[in-house]
Amino acid sequence: MSQYPVVDQLQRPVKDLRISLTDRCQFRCHYCLPAEHVAVMRQQSQPEKHLNDEQITAVVAAFAQLGVSKIRLTGGEPLLRKNVPALVHRIKQVKGIEEVALTTNAGLLDPVLDDLVTAGLDRITVSLDALDPELFAAITGTQYPVTQVLNAIQRCVDSGLKQVKVNCVIQKNTNEHQIVPMLAHFRDTGVVVRFIEYMDVGTINQWQPDQVLSSQHMQQMVAAHWPFESLPPQVKGEVANRFRFNDGGGEFGLISSISQPFCHDCNRARLSTQGEIYTCLFAHQGHDIKAVIEQPDLLLQRLTEIWQQRQDQYSAQRSQQRPSNKGKIEMFMIGG
Repeated sequence: MSQYPVVDQLQRPVKDLRISLTDRCQFRCHYCLPAEHVAVMRQQSQPEKHLNDEQITAVVAAFAQLGVSKIRLTGGEPLLRKNVPALVHRIKQVKGIEEVALTTNAGLLDPVLDDLVTAGLDRITVSLDALDPELFAAITGTQYPVTQVLNAIQRCVDSGLKQVKVNCVIQKNTNEHQIVPMLAHFRDTGVVVRFIEYMDVGTINQWQPDQVLSSQHMQQMVAAHWPFESLPPQVKGEVANRFRFNDGGGEFGLISSISQPFCHDCNRARLSTQGEIYTCLFAHQGHDIKAVIEQPDLLLQRLTEIWQQRQDQYSAQRSQQRPSNKGKIEMFMIGG
């Protein structure tokens, strides 16, 4: 039987579980699932093998015993899964779970937002990489209008959720000119925009270091328009560096996995659609737990073993990584 809290080889506890509800997405963002590689998704996605709500809840309950208090539902696009509000409600009933959050592209959000809030959803994060309609269409590979995403974000603000965030992946020479307009749009709204350095998640996006715009450069771009000050982390293991506008216009964040790795505090585990645990966003393979999901004691023991053996710190050691024939897990399989 495990002891609470369980820690890994670097004495990091497990506090955050990210659950992929589906490995499918209706967008074709070129840093995640480029349209020319959609066959990879179709080949790897096996909906008939996806965990059901009862199995997901069992994993949540086991992780809660190990110290997890926050659940984030991801994808793919999680709202492609049916009855997500019912799953949110189930997870909220698990002892020890204090918060359930959702990351979405918002394309399917509007019809289910009220039900999600009623079910107990606490926070929502919308992925949005451009305000410019043509650039938004180019990045997402869809004809879905950016105005509908913006309207959905406003509905989230009005819904009573604890917090609404926007995640914006910045790629050099692609959308860095959207940083200032994005902040200008969401200042004074309560929405927290977080800019993310383009990361080498998976392999099909063919990431190269020269595509990365450092968070330091982003700070300089923002400082040319508004003065701001740093904020302390709200909790240990927080991935974003937080900043507050001096004029009271709100706050924004920078996630610097490339230039300022935060592996030393990483407390996140990830559950794939097919019942594999990943202990790093950049992992080559996961740990299959599906066979023990319906056996609580064995499940708890297996999760304890997985976490106690963990020593991942990919981002901190990125420059030392040797080329490998093993492909890293793709982002659309386990979320960001």
